[in-house]
Amino acid sequence: MREDALRRQARFPVASAERQDVANPIRVLIVAGQRLFREALGALLTREEGIEIVSATDHGIQAIDVVNRLRPNVVLIELTAPGLDVIELIRMIRQTSPEARPLMLAEDETVIFKALKAGAKGYVSNNASVSDLRKAIEGVHQGDLWVERKLVAGFLEGSAFVGDEGAARPQGALTAREHEVLRLLTSGGRNKDIAHALLVSEKTVKAHLNNIFRKLNVTRRLQAVLYAIERGLR
Repeated sequence: MREDALRRQARFPVASAERQDVANPIRVLIVAGQRLFREALGALLTREEGIEIVSATDHGIQAIDVVNRLRPNVVLIELTAPGLDVIELIRMIRQTSPEARPLMLAEDETVIFKALKAGAKGYVSNNASVSDLRKAIEGVHQGDLWVERKLVAGFLEGSAFVGDEGAARPQGALTAREHEVLRLLTSGGRNKDIAHALLVSEKTVKAHLNNIFRKLNVTRRLQAVLYAIERGLR
C-alpha cells in the first residue's frame, strides 16, 4: 500500500493497491434516506471503473430484500434510511447474506463503534472524497476492515483498556512498548513496518504481538484492534 494511503487510513490487513478488475466490477447497493443524496452518490460512483451500482433504496426493509435478490458485494449505508435501526440492518445483512459487506457513511463515533460490533466492515466520513470512498469500497470488498486512523487513535488515547464496571478485562496490563506496538498495528502497519518504526527486528515485533494477544485473550490482529476500540470507548 502506498505511504500516502497508509497515513490517511488504517486497514486490517493492509491490502494491495491494485484497481478492481473492470470485467468483474464490485456490485454496490446504496441505502440512504434522501433521494438527492442517493442519486448523486450513485452517479458519482457509476463513473468509477470497476464499480457497478446494482440498486439504491431509502428503506431498511427494502434493503434486506434487495440484498437477498441481487447479492451485492458491498452495501453502502447512510444513517438516515428509515424502516430499520441501522445496527439491526447491519446484523440482518450479515445473517442473511454473509458475503455482502456493509460499509457505513457516518460521523458519530458511538454509532460507528456499534456498527463495527454488529458486523460492518468499515466506515467512511461524510466529508470523504469520491477517491477515498472508492478505496474504502475496494478495501472492504478485498476483506479489509476500513477505519480512519484518527478514529482508532482517539479510542486508544488515554485509558484504552478500561472497560465498564463488571466488564471482562485483559489478563495482564500491557507494557509501554506493547502499547506502542498496538498503536502502530491500528495504523495499518505490517510487522516489518512496525519493526522499522521501532528500530527492532520483525522477530521482536512478533514476540510483542504474541504477548499482546495473550494478555488481551485474543488470537488475531483484528480482534486485538477491536478489543482496544471497545475498551477505549467513552
